[in-house]
Amino acid sequence: MNTTNDQKDFQDERIGKRRNCLGCLGRGAIGLMILLVVVLMAGLIYQSTASANDLKYYPPPGELYDLGDYKLHLYCIGEGSPTVILEAGSGLPAMTWYLVQKEIEGFARVCSYDRPGYGWSDPASDPLSPAQVATDLHKLLEIAQVPGPYILVGHSAGGYYVRAYTNQYPSEVVGMVLVDAAYEQQDLLYPPEYLKLMNNSAAILPLCKIMAPFGGMRIMKILNALIPANLMPAEVEEAFLSTIHRTSYCKSMANETEAVASFRSHPDLPNSLGDLPLIVLSAGIAADEVYTQMGGAKSGISREVYAKVYEANQEIQKELASLSTQGQQVIATKSGHMVHYSQPDLVIYAIQTIVEQVHGR
Repeated sequence: MNTTNDQKDFQDERIGKRRNCLGCLGRGAIGLMILLVVVLMAGLIYQSTASANDLKYYPPPGELYDLGDYKLHLYCIGEGSPTVILEAGSGLPAMTWYLVQKEIEGFARVCSYDRPGYGWSDPASDPLSPAQVATDLHKLLEIAQVPGPYILVGHSAGGYYVRAYTNQYPSEVVGMVLVDAAYEQQDLLYPPEYLKLMNNSAAILPLCKIMAPFGGMRIMKILNALIPANLMPAEVEEAFLSTIHRTSYCKSMANETEAVASFRSHPDLPNSLGDLPLIVLSAGIAADEVYTQMGGAKSGISREVYAKVYEANQEIQKELASLSTQGQQVIATKSGHMVHYSQPDLVIYAIQTIVEQVHGR
């Protein structure tokens, strides 16, 4: 009988089939890897080409100034003194002030600028504290020969930066406007459910950093929601989009989010602004409307939680106004957080009021 030989032949056949299958899998894996490399290379080329075209069609409206570690973009228009300096919120380029800056030109010298990694400015390698941002701005204004004194305008996290500048260079600042600005202890006032939602929203940033160099964010248009719909001329919207689709943008936004996070729960109260002329513009739409805008029940947070967030925001804004003995709060009744989009005329009026107060001193 040939039972042993038959068993050996059967085993050899099974081994051969297994090897063939493994070979097929290996070749398939190699094929997928090659395809992945090709796709990634195509993405790199696409992002590089698109970025070059963006810079060609949408050059910086202002000038780039070399601060040593990077160049920053500064755009100034108008005439007069004091000079109004516009500081954008976290993750936003200077173009966020478009609706405001073009009107301020009529009664004052006004400058907006891009922090590192935003707009047309070079990125920084590490997160920057508010004190470092203020130092950069001071150096930028010196190099660009933009004389003081200054009226500082800060939106959202920009409120940290303009107050840091005032702390470091108090003799240069003669007035301030805070536009729904952030506050050092705000995270201590917000309910934990809301903080969890905000942290979950920030979870996209690591993916954003990975996808951006390969054109993924540009193709998927995830960041397009950052610009206001139908409020700006088409060419301005396109220029705005070109800045947030730069490869450096996602990393810069992640760095800033990391830096700002420590200040939202800072144990120390902010420094007094003395008798500095100050107007605090606060989002004023009702809690129910905020609840609807944030997705309602789909956000996973109850209407009651949003009511607590609204109450916390009102307390934060009152605290900011109390930082100066000359502080006054104005409620933007038709606006959410982006007051300079919803009610730009109110922001312009507040700035003009501070300019007139300074002239009257």
